[in-house]
Amino acid sequence: MALKSQSMSANESTDVREVQTARLRRDKASENTVIVSATKAIRAAGLEDGGSFRFAPGSVDDIGMLAAIGSEETGDGRSDRFTRNIRHEGQDGGTLRLVIPHEALAELTDPESIDWEDPPEVNVWAGDRLLAFEMADPEKRTVAIDIDSQEDDTEDES
Repeated sequence: MALKSQSMSANESTDVREVQTARLRRDKASENTVIVSATKAIRAAGLEDGGSFRFAPGSVDDIGMLAAIGSEETGDGRSDRFTRNIRHEGQDGGTLRLVIPHEALAELTDPESIDWEDPPEVNVWAGDRLLAFEMADPEKRTVAIDIDSQEDDTEDES
């Protein structure tokens, strides 16, 4: 799917693909901070720990998804309230996480109405230095299967 937002220049668009479904989590240190673990999507966008994403809340009205434009540079959330750094956390530091700014998340769903006992999931789309988030349909889930690593289960019928 090609993604084009008003936040992009007139001739600019990028191809994105749905990469994963991830559950929204609340940061233990701050109940108002929402985190998404999106290792596959962040890597599919070509970024790693040390990079950042700038969320574009207006993109929800424009394209129906919350877009986040990536950079290899560390961002400063104090000077730009919609920029968040990629966090390298989890067991053995193998998980890439991203905080979704409260105001940006509010464009997708009402953060105050989230049931943290059963938090919702988001579908995460990725393109070149771009992530896009949409609320997941609880009946559907994106499953990534690495076909090359699976054994051939077919038998030779001779």
